[in-house]
Amino acid sequence: MKYIIALLLTLGINTAQAEAIATMPNNANGKIVLTNEICKFKGKVYDSLRRAYNYTEQGYTSEGCYAIEDETVVVVWDSGNKMRYPAANFTLTNRGKNI
Repeated sequence: MKYIIALLLTLGINTAQAEAIATMPNNANGKIVLTNEICKFKGKVYDSLRRAYNYTEQGYTSEGCYAIEDETVVVVWDSGNKMRYPAANFTLTNRGKNI
């Protein structure tokens, strides 16, 4: 668990190119996606937060900002809802590497 959190923090802060770093299935048969992009919301930049987004099976999507806190991923969605997800529920992405 601590390994996942440390890796999320390292990947999120030290990567120059914007990309997805972790995903988690959501209840709408889509995913929550964590990126390493600095979060921008309504014209304001939040240097200490990173961009998250989610999508549903039907293609609906939301944007948000996230941070890691106490083995959880805290996301504030553009709707204003603040949610906490266990970090262990996220899977690190392949990051563009061929298998």
